[in-house]
Amino acid sequence: MEQNKEANTSKFQWFLFVIIIPVIFAITLVLIVSTFAGVNPIEKAQEYGSQMPVVGSFITTSEEETQEQQIANHEATIQDQKATIDELEATISTKDQEIEELSNEITQLTEQLESQEEAQATREESISQLARSFTEMNEENAASVMANMEQSVVLDILEGMNDGERGTILAEMDAELAATLSNALVQRSNGK
Repeated sequence: MEQNKEANTSKFQWFLFVIIIPVIFAITLVLIVSTFAGVNPIEKAQEYGSQMPVVGSFITTSEEETQEQQIANHEATIQDQKATIDELEATISTKDQEIEELSNEITQLTEQLESQEEAQATREESISQLARSFTEMNEENAASVMANMEQSVVLDILEGMNDGERGTILAEMDAELAATLSNALVQRSNGK
């Protein structure tokens, strides 16, 4: 076993002394001589090394470094733009949801408005029918019924009558109530 170790050690020593050390010495000698001759061996190695398949893969030129830096910059820009796109898509999604919510709200409000308009039309028709009914009644009876009704309804009915009918019904009412209703009618007509 010791003989194997010694044989392996002696082979390694032989390889080291016969091949490695002379190659290192030769390379050092070539570098020194070429430097004294005015040739920069590192630049030449980079220049010619890129043309050699094996050596070229170990030596990078400044142009390759610049290209690698540009590639890295472009990749970073792409990542930034992807992040910006993701943010904008999220914003668009949020805005679409807001638009949908507002559209639903508009639809609801439109339906409410239509419902209110229908209710208003129905109320106006009822008031108009009541006004016709009161004009056909005896003035004294009409005044008596109106005295017991809600003031806003009475005002609506009186507005639906012509001036003569209105005057005769107000004349049959209590003076204080007739004055209150007359003032309210004037305020309504000024407010319109």
